Amino acid sequence: MATILILGGLGEDRTRTLLPYLLSPAGPSPAFVRVVDKYLCIPQADAYTTYVDVNTRAALKKGVETGVAEYVQGNLLTDSTRTKVFTLPAAHGGPSKGFDYVYDFSGEVDYELKDAVHIERTLKLALLLGQSAVEHCAGVYLRSLAGLYKVAGGKKGKVGDEGIVSEPWGTKASWHHEAARGLAQIKGLKLVLLRPAIVYGPFTVSGITPRVLIGEVYKYEGEKLEFLWAEGLAQNTIHSEDAASAAVAVAVWASSKSRDEITSLAGEELPTTLSSDSLVKDIPGAAKKDSDITAPVFSIVDDGETTTAQIAKVIAEVVGVEAGFHGTLISQFAKMNMKDVIEDVNEKHLEGWSALLTNSKPAISTTVPISPHTAADTLQPYPIQFSSEKLKKLTGWKPTHKLTPEIVRETVEGFRNEGNWPNATPKSKKK
Repeated sequence: MATILILGGLGEDRTRTLLPYLLSPAGPSPAFVRVVDKYLCIPQADAYTTYVDVNTRAALKKGVETGVAEYVQGNLLTDSTRTKVFTLPAAHGGPSKGFDYVYDFSGEVDYELKDAVHIERTLKLALLLGQSAVEHCAGVYLRSLAGLYKVAGGKKGKVGDEGIVSEPWGTKASWHHEAARGLAQIKGLKLVLLRPAIVYGPFTVSGITPRVLIGEVYKYEGEKLEFLWAEGLAQNTIHSEDAASAAVAVAVWASSKSRDEITSLAGEELPTTLSSDSLVKDIPGAAKKDSDITAPVFSIVDDGETTTAQIAKVIAEVVGVEAGFHGTLISQFAKMNMKDVIEDVNEKHLEGWSALLTNSKPAISTTVPISPHTAADTLQPYPIQFSSEKLKKLTGWKPTHKLTPEIVRETVEGFRNEGNWPNATPKSKKK
């Protein structure tokens, strides 16, 4: 049975998805799981200073009670914290032996912060964690990438296809990418990168959920929900449980292989996003602009070949809102004026969202963990078109879900049962 270390990610979907799966009957029955994040959490008292859904709370509480799981609060940028959390308990073979699997979900998650913040909280932190993993004899080191990737150079193909070079877009995704490039240079680190598509599933606060909430705002306002870009724009998806099972399948597959063998079988070129070395010259271990980097990467995506039209159809059916698409002219205008469009869209959505929460019965606090806020990076007219053929071929993994109204309704009901989904009566439909 494996020992597993999870770094960061509790305040978003990745850790809250993986942990319940690890500790469920469908999971790998780990010997020990340690979760580390900056938040104050006391699982035994059900006390959390960040949003943790009921499923994850139950799994973590039971895991702590049975001695299988442990939560550690700490700042991973500090040496003492890294030494503490990477040291495997003696009962499981430490400290001479390290954790079998390390899932690194650390890094800044805010799309709209400046480069300097991402460099400190994503790039610098990732390199420190990777070095600590080597020093403490960790096994497979799995790092999550942001899902905003497209085929480089406008060539045909899917992200993850053999021979295809892919590149990220946006500040957040680019610095997570640069963190991966730096990690790939660390000698002795058995690195594997995970690249999930747009997530959906129980208690997911990112991915599809904000889009459904936008539908709720338009329904409340009595307006038609109209999407930008082409109906056939690829917006590939992955169910949260399938993402978790893929993360485990990759770890198990990689555990029996050497670093060189893993790279040979699953390696992918990681092109630079840097225009120069000026931003990273003072970061020890950072990859340079001209560095040629190859690392194992697995795209994680379902078999639904999801498009914007399919997402619109699902939202319309689940929410009960009329949905359609803006014409070419409006989409072209938006493309040329993205900053202003994003500001206007978010102002409209958040104003309607506030009213929707206030007029729900009972009224819902504006501090709920879900929001229709749209980051500019996620509204770009680029396809998210991934291939998981490498993942299937090498590990035997297969997705078990596709995006359907039924699955999204389950997500809505989960948040509703927690008191986090609005129920205000819609206004009269506007003509």
